Amino acid sequence: MKAFAWAVLLGTVPFFGNRVIAGDGTDEPSADAVAAATRAVDEARAALESHPDSAEARAALRDAQATLVAEQAWAARQAVGEHEAAHAAADKDATAAKTKLAALKDQESAAVAKRDKAAADAASTRKNVDELTGKADAARAAGDADVDKRIDEAKKAAAHSAESLAKAEAAVAAVLAEKESASATLAAAERSRSDAVTRLAAARDRAATAHAEALGGLRPITSEQWDYAKARHLLFRAGFGGTPEDVKKLVELGPHKAVEFLVEYRARPVANLEFNVLDWERPLDYENRLHADARNRMAEQDERRDATQHAALVDWWVKRMVESPRPLEEKLVLFWHDHFASSYLTLRNAQLLHQQNQMFRAYADNFDALLHGIVIDPAMIQYLNNEENVAGNHNENLGREVLELFSIGEENSAAHRPDGYTETDVRDANTRALTGATFERYSGQFRFRASRHDGGVKTLLGKAGAWGPHEAVDVILEHPAVADYLARKLWRYFVRWDIDPESADRVAHVLRANGYRLRPALGNLFLSEAFYDPASMGAHIKSPVELMVGTARTIKIAKPEYPQWRHALSNTGQALFDPPSVAGWPEGRHWINANLLMLRYTAVAELIKKSETDFVAEFKKTPLRNADEVVDHLTRRFLLVELSEEKRKSLVECLGPLPPTSEWDSKAKEIQAKLLEAIMLIVSCPEYQVS
Repeated sequence: MKAFAWAVLLGTVPFFGNRVIAGDGTDEPSADAVAAATRAVDEARAALESHPDSAEARAALRDAQATLVAEQAWAARQAVGEHEAAHAAADKDATAAKTKLAALKDQESAAVAKRDKAAADAASTRKNVDELTGKADAARAAGDADVDKRIDEAKKAAAHSAESLAKAEAAVAAVLAEKESASATLAAAERSRSDAVTRLAAARDRAATAHAEALGGLRPITSEQWDYAKARHLLFRAGFGGTPEDVKKLVELGPHKAVEFLVEYRARPVANLEFNVLDWERPLDYENRLHADARNRMAEQDERRDATQHAALVDWWVKRMVESPRPLEEKLVLFWHDHFASSYLTLRNAQLLHQQNQMFRAYADNFDALLHGIVIDPAMIQYLNNEENVAGNHNENLGREVLELFSIGEENSAAHRPDGYTETDVRDANTRALTGATFERYSGQFRFRASRHDGGVKTLLGKAGAWGPHEAVDVILEHPAVADYLARKLWRYFVRWDIDPESADRVAHVLRANGYRLRPALGNLFLSEAFYDPASMGAHIKSPVELMVGTARTIKIAKPEYPQWRHALSNTGQALFDPPSVAGWPEGRHWINANLLMLRYTAVAELIKKSETDFVAEFKKTPLRNADEVVDHLTRRFLLVELSEEKRKSLVECLGPLPPTSEWDSKAKEIQAKLLEAIMLIVSCPEYQVS
């Protein structure tokens, strides 16, 4: 048995050492529970030391350690909640202080304007007094009896203006004092908010570590390690990529919330992405009695209608991958379409494939549900001829593939491991368990025909029973190799082709321990050091779908022409709903032989040229001063691996001298052409073929 598996059984899994005991943000009940669990571990360890050969003492220590780890994880989660509340309060205080300061700035402007007006009025009234006083003698000599009265009135007005000015100056001084106080309050609030952010990040780091330890999963990265490159890597692997703005949003969320945002995708609604599937139609009774030519013409009409529906189905799924706000969901549907492969060229039934595709979507994060679903899935039943699998006349296609490709894997057969499945398991047990599993052709609904089912006792993977389809799946899911097989496929799909055995074992452990639910495993994987290892970043050769959809999401394509993509995907080797065999598509370097590579370049170039994307308007959002900065922006947007300096210089020369983006409007057409040419060069680089 592998070292990791032994460690799990013995309760001595060598985790990460960041024990979360009562501390910063931990509530009292959780702290008490951790303390009690710690004492229980100490007592169990002492008991084992006294009786080192006691299996009961060893089991008691294992249980006590598991309880401690669980309580620590819960305490850490509770601490995060406390810190989130503290951060929310600090953020509220900072926002209130900022709002108050903004209001005071408005008050200051109004007070200053009022003071300036009062000062002008005071100056005007004083001037009036001076002028009247200077002309008073002449006015009196001329017999003006009212001059002194006017001077008195002017002096009163001047006194009033001076009083108003004094009040206005006092008001300005008061506002300035209050503003100074508000500025100090805001500075203190922002420091508190910054401290709260730091403490929250640390709490989330501790919680992620404790959670991973409780899961038996992979060690997570810390908030300090999170950066633009890692956020971009996550978006490309857990989805299909995106714009720099999309990446920046993940950077701002931090690693824990970024992973949560992608993995907990069901929290976000999907609108306007449904498929208008045709109704099922049963031939009218009299139509079955028509002459052969009429029946053939009707069949041809049905085939044409279904071919049109198939084309629309491909376009619909591509649209979902490009436009869905839940990219991981579609990435998983693509994974399951390859894992549980069935082909339109064999089925000639778009309705069944749509139904299957929707099942992959509904249970994308639950392998248990999918394996139960696939043995009663009409598309798979027809694809692997299980309607011919009846008692006394078996067809082993589905029974074999369920074991060889869908669950345990051929590499885990008895030829490779002692507890692997045998040919007897395939032919005598699983195939017999699936007898009678068929479907209604004119409704697409599963039907179990008891009269065609072999109800006898079967021995499957060492367990005997009168198994039917679902009972057989339950037996299969109990086999330890299922999680191993699935974990390695997920590793190759999301991380890199080369398997890291210990990491894959941990992924398998999380899958097995959590009933084959993918969310715990993927959440741990996408946050792990292994996922962001330099050997994993920029090491995945994009499939044609990833290449095309990723390009569309990266440039935020304006007018996608999905029907043209259908042909491009077919030409580059990944026609959706048409994998080459039940084993799915070959991967990795199979995507980039000399012929396919040129077709990939052409497909992406055509997509960009026809997209009508206004790159000038798009790039103007980022202040860029010259061609060098534009090239750096382009490579940062499109590539996950660095270009050589020689290639970078070629791109700068291609663009030629460029003014700052703030001055692009006057030369928009010329600069659009230059940007398009540079982008074409970038997407034609070998570096663009990997993510």
